[in-house]
Amino acid sequence: MSSLNAQNRPDRISLDAFADPTRAANAEYSSFTNDLGVAVLNAKRLHLLRATIPIVKLQIPDYQLVFYYYELPDATTVPTSAHLKAVRLYPDQYVPPAGFTAYKKNIFFADPGALVAQLNLAASAGGDNVTYNTLWVSGGVTFTYDSTRKHIQWYGNTASKYYANAGWNDPIVQASQRDPTKIVTYNFDTSTSIQPFVIGCTLNQRIGYALSGTCVPPLSFGAQVSNSIANETGKAKITGSGGIVPHDSYPNLVYTQNIYLYANVISNGGLANYGRKNLMAVINVDVSSFGIVQFVTSYYGGEATPIPHELYAVNIEMRDDNNQPFTLPQSANVNVELGLEYHTGEDMYM
Repeated sequence: MSSLNAQNRPDRISLDAFADPTRAANAEYSSFTNDLGVAVLNAKRLHLLRATIPIVKLQIPDYQLVFYYYELPDATTVPTSAHLKAVRLYPDQYVPPAGFTAYKKNIFFADPGALVAQLNLAASAGGDNVTYNTLWVSGGVTFTYDSTRKHIQWYGNTASKYYANAGWNDPIVQASQRDPTKIVTYNFDTSTSIQPFVIGCTLNQRIGYALSGTCVPPLSFGAQVSNSIANETGKAKITGSGGIVPHDSYPNLVYTQNIYLYANVISNGGLANYGRKNLMAVINVDVSSFGIVQFVTSYYGGEATPIPHELYAVNIEMRDDNNQPFTLPQSANVNVELGLEYHTGEDMYM
């Protein structure tokens, strides 16, 4: 033990995304590695002391920008894939070909009313192109926002049709998300790319339509045609503002409620959702977009054991509530400070 000095046994270490040696090779990042410079020897426990994470994100993930609905011939038809329609926003970093204007992008939304305004532009003539969004109907639906009750709602515009919300767990919706030809982006070099998706994540959930499409709607009283009619009443609504499709939730303009922080040195010491291992901490996001999360432990906690007896580098990874990489631009630094405890005497090789 006499050969070990404070250089090999620091009480704490500070990790920065800016110090990742591969930083310049990546356009953005959701994980980073720091070489420690010297070996940290005989470490026993690791504690998360502090983390600062800038929320350089819009309020809605780019993988959650498609609103799905059904356009039906009557109130008793069970929805099929032929009835599925969609309004979508392009990802925020989308760059169009020269002269192409038939798109609306994910942008910063100051309030739900701003989101409704953008959705109405995307739903209206010139807001998309059926060549690239095969589920789009020009002027097919209209969105509204009640600023007093904080509701976003919508209704259909095609004469004599009936409309229903399509749920995020609906097999028809998920089959569409898996089809690479249904909705694509038309890119600056005139190529096409698949619209970003995460199965089970839709824009419906973000605007206040959270029913799954595989559960019984709460106010249907067992009288719904199908659980696919994912409206609160379980009934499709007639065309026009008199047939507003009832919401079951409220707008959610929070990118993620938590950031899941993983560290490679923890081995199997932490387990998170979706069976992911190496969990170090779950950090609540308590600031709005473009703020900075400043997480400080209220006790000497965040304990993770066992960890390797020798540490030469540490990798930190960030994930969101949907187990997707929490990506940041290279202009945004993440700092994580860790406290260390060491083996002494008889427990050194336990």
